[in-house]
Amino acid sequence: MSAQAPPPSDPPITVLVVDDDRWTTRAIAAVLEADPSLQVLGVEHSGEDAVDAFRALRPQIVLMDVNMAPGMSGIDATAKILQEDPRATVLILTTISPGPGIARALEAGAMAVVTKTAPPEALVAAVRLAAAGESPSLLKNLAADIAISGDLQPDSPARFPALTEREHATLQLICEGMDYQTIAARQHVAETTVKTHARSLRDKLGAQSLAQLVVRAVQYRLYSPS
Repeated sequence: MSAQAPPPSDPPITVLVVDDDRWTTRAIAAVLEADPSLQVLGVEHSGEDAVDAFRALRPQIVLMDVNMAPGMSGIDATAKILQEDPRATVLILTTISPGPGIARALEAGAMAVVTKTAPPEALVAAVRLAAAGESPSLLKNLAADIAISGDLQPDSPARFPALTEREHATLQLICEGMDYQTIAARQHVAETTVKTHARSLRDKLGAQSLAQLVVRAVQYRLYSPS
């Protein structure tokens, strides 16, 4: 995962960090603040406070822990934030071994998953990528994380829309975390064609985002992480 730092003249990307562990929020905030392209507007330790802080601060990116106790979970806080502002961008924070809640958080509208113990450069890159917009590059390892979490039972919709051979191939590469440009080069097509296939896949599988598309791919056994 890589993302170039914005020019110094650009305003910093604003971030809210949410985790019930104060050491975790302190460590993540320190990593982000060390990069001049990022600005941490605040840290919170509960879902309720996260929603209130988002309402007051309107950060561009929210880094949200999934399981917080007591009180509102990160999943419910994510849903409330996106109800408040559908344009909000939430990245879910997980441990090394993803636990339950990842798929539900993505269904609630989170854009992607970030490991709390990721190297500083990877954490910064994830925030920059998210600020630039939805990207398959943020989804690398997501399918495996979902499978490990035990969130989903394999299922198939009653009326499953048929995927074309090219759509199925594109879905595999999206689930592997390849960006549109790389997929286009691999398939010898224009990048706009890949984006068209991605939109068609989202429509057919009932996904509102690329992250939800990966959830559906795992749930419907269209992609099996190696």
